[in-house]
Amino acid sequence: MDEPSAELLARLRAGDDGAATEVFERYVHRLTLLARSRLSSRMAGRIDPEDVIQSAFRSFFVGAQRGQFSLKRGGDLWRLLVAIAMRKLYRGAKRHSAQKRSVDAEETLASTFDLAGLTVSQEPTPAEAVALADEMEAVMTRLDHFGRRVLELRLQGEQLAEIAADTGRSERSVRRILATLRDQFSRRLRAGNE
Repeated sequence: MDEPSAELLARLRAGDDGAATEVFERYVHRLTLLARSRLSSRMAGRIDPEDVIQSAFRSFFVGAQRGQFSLKRGGDLWRLLVAIAMRKLYRGAKRHSAQKRSVDAEETLASTFDLAGLTVSQEPTPAEAVALADEMEAVMTRLDHFGRRVLELRLQGEQLAEIAADTGRSERSVRRILATLRDQFSRRLRAGNE
């Protein structure tokens, strides 16, 4: 059973680190969810709820050690932590709504640039296609029949189980040859970039 809030607060005033840990673990998750639910999607890009809650706990622990708080009934500790956290959250939101920092003044990339004219082709250039074909040929000439078949099937989008069934080998063998192929391509790519 949870220790009553008034007793926890008394232990905090006495400097008991165990009480601080207990308070933190008891309330951090709920406070974080509450803070996250109070932020708009635009403000959430600027304010991290976890940071707000950490700051709220820091203020609470300092105040508790100074004897600034008193709890009269059950639930007062939760209400106090909520009040501190919400004050911190609202101050942060107010700061990020100030004229120079306002989230309303931010422009998205799409509104800044005309993206309609900036389409990027997914097709390789003719030179890239020739270079890729040369690399594939160089690697394939070094492979045995099994290795070539695995590479062909993988390039066609087949899954490991399908390749294993087609070649009559285990998935482990297929994974091993694919790892070898990745290593070969990586070495060739590094050699070409040097």
